[in-house]
Amino acid sequence: MANKISSLAVVCALSSLILSGCGQEDINNERLAKGCAAAVETILAKDIYDRQFDRVVNKKFSMSDGFKLVTLDVVTKTKEYEEEANETFNCKFEEGSSFGGFAWYANLVQLTVDEDVYGTRGGEISGSLNDQMALSDAVEKAMK
Repeated sequence: MANKISSLAVVCALSSLILSGCGQEDINNERLAKGCAAAVETILAKDIYDRQFDRVVNKKFSMSDGFKLVTLDVVTKTKEYEEEANETFNCKFEEGSSFGGFAWYANLVQLTVDEDVYGTRGGEISGSLNDQMALSDAVEKAMK
């Protein structure tokens, strides 16, 4: 009888672990969306761009080349006249977790704004070291 009870306890514990991981993906996707929005906002704040990030209107999540792809439809405003425009930005993230999903992590791999690539493309780092540090910092803060 004691073996049946302990077996049942193990089955219940494993089931709750598995079920708790199901909702975790939605939470992690929201973190990724916040990280991507922070990355877009950080890069658009550079002087070379004539517009700024305003707000996210839609977000999609998929896989691309083994990475998590976050697609944000956003509203940007021109810096001078604040005219609005709809734009789409894609962020690629590398993500992983420990067994059971207790420790989750994600790193921004790539963000493309216009023709400019920030992060890595084809194994080569694009953008300056300052850009990389600013992006990492903004994404990390946003995903907490």
